[in-house]
Amino acid sequence: MITIAAFCNDAAPSNNLVSIVKKYEKEFTWYFFAYKNSPAFRIFQDAGQYVAELHEKSDIEDLLKNISADIVIVGTSWQNKTHLDFIKKARELHIHSIALLEHWVNYRERFGYPQKGWQENIADFVTLNDELGYSMAQKLGFSNAIKLRFEALLDDMQRFQTCKNKEQNRVLFISEPTKKVAFTTFGDENFWGFNEFEVCEEICKNMDKFSTSRLSIRLHPSDDTQKYDYLLGKYPNLSIEIENPYETPLIDSLCKNRVIVGIDGFVLFEAMVLGKLSISLIPSSKRECVVPIFEQNKITTLVDLKLSDFQVKSSMDEINSFGIDFASMVKKIANEKK
Repeated sequence: MITIAAFCNDAAPSNNLVSIVKKYEKEFTWYFFAYKNSPAFRIFQDAGQYVAELHEKSDIEDLLKNISADIVIVGTSWQNKTHLDFIKKARELHIHSIALLEHWVNYRERFGYPQKGWQENIADFVTLNDELGYSMAQKLGFSNAIKLRFEALLDDMQRFQTCKNKEQNRVLFISEPTKKVAFTTFGDENFWGFNEFEVCEEICKNMDKFSTSRLSIRLHPSDDTQKYDYLLGKYPNLSIEIENPYETPLIDSLCKNRVIVGIDGFVLFEAMVLGKLSISLIPSSKRECVVPIFEQNKITTLVDLKLSDFQVKSSMDEINSFGIDFASMVKKIANEKK
């Protein structure tokens, strides 16, 4: 049986891997590695998987040797670079490596660009889960790109069919750590000229445009659970619910809410695929929404908002028909000489 070593740090690739494992758990031997304070560690644990805890001094070479790994799979991140260590050690040990790419941004940066020789950090294969991502990867020079079925989204699409009738007249705001990322990346919390609190408060001030007073705020996996508690007292006329992403499945949240508003996250794409009204609100010219939602749904203000101006159309058929299944990909790669 093929033995797979999987490392992730961020939530997105971790969630997709969980869906993959659920479908192919008995076809492969799986080992999971993550830092204890990472979103991945909790996601893997919540899914019932044993996770080997990494430390700064962990010897990745020994970890891979001890389990006789045949394939190394890594989630990619442009902030945490441990996936590069797994790719490097896999190459030294003549083990095939696969890197999961998502979110349509920073594909090269995840492998060290613009540093000299960054191409040497690229895994043997990279996977993309939608047509735009695959096209972007090819244009950026990733000749080893593979179209892979998006199991996490396919799972949610299936569940959506059973819960879509639970929709309420609610608005869902998708939080993200804008201030933190701006400071970490550029040394300036206000680099983009706005932050997530300002976006959320603009929604609060304009809830009448959505003909409802009910607002859900879905925290980012890295958010403090009390991040938006101050809004409960500041906007007493609104019915505000704050969702913990580790407790409320994303698909339940999308089913319940009629309008989805975010800044630039994957959830906006999933909402659009499901046929929800998905809106990107970025009140600045210093940043653009890279998520492939309808262009007229990318706005800078809620002033004079008219819901009839937006486009809503499901694209579940396109996702259903995209990519090769995980098992076929892994078995083909494992049979190739390294």
